[in-house]
Amino acid sequence: MARTAAVRQPVTAEDARALEVANAISSVPAARHAVADDLRVAGIPQTVLDSVLVVVTELVSNALRHATPIKFSDSREGVLLRWNVTNRHVLIDVTDGGGDERPELKHAPPVELEGRGLAMVNALARDWSVRSENGRVTVQAVVGPWERGIDK
Repeated sequence: MARTAAVRQPVTAEDARALEVANAISSVPAARHAVADDLRVAGIPQTVLDSVLVVVTELVSNALRHATPIKFSDSREGVLLRWNVTNRHVLIDVTDGGGDERPELKHAPPVELEGRGLAMVNALARDWSVRSENGRVTVQAVVGPWERGIDK
């Protein structure tokens, strides 16, 4: 039986997109490709898209590695990825079931193999934040703005 890496889900905002990402690191490329395909159709400049895809990769990977998954159904669990384009910005949310530690920016020494994901998000995003509600943790990042007419 084939395993689905991600399931698209509608959300309430007309322009927002959502994706249920299966609870496996191998699901990250499918999530990244879904966002890339959607944002290319929306005409997002390539330089902005590149930054968005790094942010998506890091946030989804961190949630899958360090947090409790959300139960989507009796047989599916993972993290919820949402994105939206508004006012020449891309908003990215990744929601999980929380973990032992709240996501925070770390300054990993060069010899450490981990601990740089949120540093990359911090460098590429205009802003990012963490919020907790009803047992879930959401990390949100905002990438942009870009200039009108920038080359695609």
